[in-house]
Amino acid sequence: MNNAQPFNLQLVTESFEQNTSHLMQAPSKSRFIGATLIVAGTTFGAGMLALPMTSGKAGFINSSLMLAAMWAFTCFAALITLEINLRYGSGFSISYLAEKTFGRFGKWLASLSIGLLFYALLSAYTTGGATFLKTGIDNYFGISIPFPAMAFAFATMLGVFVYSSTRHVDYANRFLLFFKVSVFLALVYCLIPFIQVQYLASAGSEPSAFWLAIPLFFTSFGFHGSIPTLVNYVGPNPKYLRKVIIVGSIAPLFVYILWQTVTLGVLPPSGAEEQNVASFIHHLNDATQSSAIGYFSNIFTFFAVSTSFLGVAIGLFDYLAESLKKQNTSGQRFQTALLTFVPPLFFALFYPNGFIMALGYAAIALSVLAILLPVAVVYKLRQAGGITPYKVIGGNVSLGLVFLSGLAIIIIELIK
Repeated sequence: MNNAQPFNLQLVTESFEQNTSHLMQAPSKSRFIGATLIVAGTTFGAGMLALPMTSGKAGFINSSLMLAAMWAFTCFAALITLEINLRYGSGFSISYLAEKTFGRFGKWLASLSIGLLFYALLSAYTTGGATFLKTGIDNYFGISIPFPAMAFAFATMLGVFVYSSTRHVDYANRFLLFFKVSVFLALVYCLIPFIQVQYLASAGSEPSAFWLAIPLFFTSFGFHGSIPTLVNYVGPNPKYLRKVIIVGSIAPLFVYILWQTVTLGVLPPSGAEEQNVASFIHHLNDATQSSAIGYFSNIFTFFAVSTSFLGVAIGLFDYLAESLKKQNTSGQRFQTALLTFVPPLFFALFYPNGFIMALGYAAIALSVLAILLPVAVVYKLRQAGGITPYKVIGGNVSLGLVFLSGLAIIIIELIK
């Protein structure tokens, strides 16, 4: 603890001097676009399914304003994390930065939060995927298969790619991502004629639901873990990295508002409130009575949950392998796979309708990793002084407001 501050100052100064020549160099257009897509792709996932499921009673206008405010908040928080990485001259995980700033306590808190975030998200996607798979088989084939069997089948079907290699996950994700985007556009096109303006103009049946949806909206903008990768990929260039974060995160905002428009515009305020993904899609299909919408919504849901599952699963798999020092052998990869998938499977068995619940737990962990720890680290570094290649506007007042907002998200989720 006592040696952390001098070490930080020395490292910041040396890293900055070594990378000064790169600060004025613009990245290639390909890297800039690729980095922007990393932010957008990380954000655009199955979490968007929860947006209308949790905000229907709040109303379209209120939820759209909340989305815009949440984008501004999470974007500002991301710039704080960017400031920390640029002070070190390279991309480092928040766990590493917390350890260098606050010692073992910082590392322990970050590691615990990372584990909770990964497991909560994977539990949500396992539950959502299994529920959807069971409902689809029941409806299309008339076969009733127990939910535990569907949870095991869904996790195994996609877990094989994770166990095999990162390359196989990459190939599977590219395939699913292409069809996810294509089907999403087709679904939106088919839903537009069914939009009812009075639903969109409604203030909502329960405006107080606005506050209860905040943690889920926050989780939907959780791309902050990719910032170290962006710094290393683009280079320590504050100007372009700032553009990457702002442009990459605002794209999902428009997608989310579009999704809110076509779902809350089709369903009455009370019809969108569900804890179960399959039930939400069922209400959407019933409201339109369109076979095309039923087909596209089911396929989109499966692709959305699957791509999110793969992304989180490979992240958790690699995190556990690194933390537990597992070797890249078939036997030890199998052990890591068991540690990766068994806990989420148990959650799915005990909470088959726990999609929203698990995303709420993820909001708590994400608040620690993306808000509380970065604010504490950047405050410590600013107090220590030293060279600052990039500094977020607002000073300590803005840091305090962001920190309190992060605490508020945790409190809201705990008292729900």
